[in-house]
Amino acid sequence: MKYKGYVGTYTSKNSEGIYSFDFENDVLNNVELFAKVKNPKYLTFVEDYICAVCDYEHKSGVSLFDKTGKEINKLEYEDSTSCFVDYKDGYIYSVNYHEGTFSVVKVDNGELNLVKKVLIKENAGCHQVLFYNDKFLIPCLFLDKIVIINKNYEIEGSIDFEVGSGVRHGIFSDDNKYLYVIGELSNYLYVVDLVENKVVNKIAVLENGESHLKDSAAIRMKGNYIYVSTRTKDVISVIYVEGKELTLKQVVSSRGLHPRDFVIVDENIIVANRLSNDIAVLKIKDGLICDEESIVSLPEGISIIMEVK
Repeated sequence: MKYKGYVGTYTSKNSEGIYSFDFENDVLNNVELFAKVKNPKYLTFVEDYICAVCDYEHKSGVSLFDKTGKEINKLEYEDSTSCFVDYKDGYIYSVNYHEGTFSVVKVDNGELNLVKKVLIKENAGCHQVLFYNDKFLIPCLFLDKIVIINKNYEIEGSIDFEVGSGVRHGIFSDDNKYLYVIGELSNYLYVVDLVENKVVNKIAVLENGESHLKDSAAIRMKGNYIYVSTRTKDVISVIYVEGKELTLKQVVSSRGLHPRDFVIVDENIIVANRLSNDIAVLKIKDGLICDEESIVSLPEGISIIMEVK
């Protein structure tokens, strides 16, 4: 199967914006600049468009691009770039790490309108929006908690973690009973029971139980295996999961420096290594990472989204 990938970047040194690439038969190729824009750090698909958080001349916000890379609309509503964006049922949702805000933007035939901006707490380190039933779960790194926002965009509670956990991103079990959350600051993977809304287990994702080295980042799941990147160690960790039970199976090189984000496509992990300016394909066999298949140069990649070509 043929895939098209899009990579969000920091435009601090070599990058000029959003890049695209092709992926077929375990091989990456045709890397090119898709859209020239400042700091498109996180991307998501919005109907037939690519949505990116961006910086503009005076403010920050979100832009929509068509599949040729042409910007068709933008909305400026922040003083600094959000660090995450997602889309569901006609609405774009973003969170801002520095402002400590959760924002809702309505999409109507390509038009963008700000619906709501919720202040959680200034410098809360808001890092993701998770959709759970009719609620929004917002991991807040500096609060060591996931803030729960209801369908009326009101804060109604939280799931608390140990001090210094630095909760960053999470992913749900197939039955939605558990939420698996990576702690950026602690280097622990936490299991949250979503019936009781509390942490019921945790495991260090680095070898020899190392923890509190900081910079664990992305988390993905395939079957009974969870994969986590840690930037300070340049590694991907593999954890076997059965409900709330966790077993660390593997810690391997990301084949580059500073693995910020990765996606799983078929039996492959495609990882963006920001500081070595490349993206690499790591082969998966029986849940474990077994080989490097392909690697290409791409500047300052920090987020990846994929679609069937």
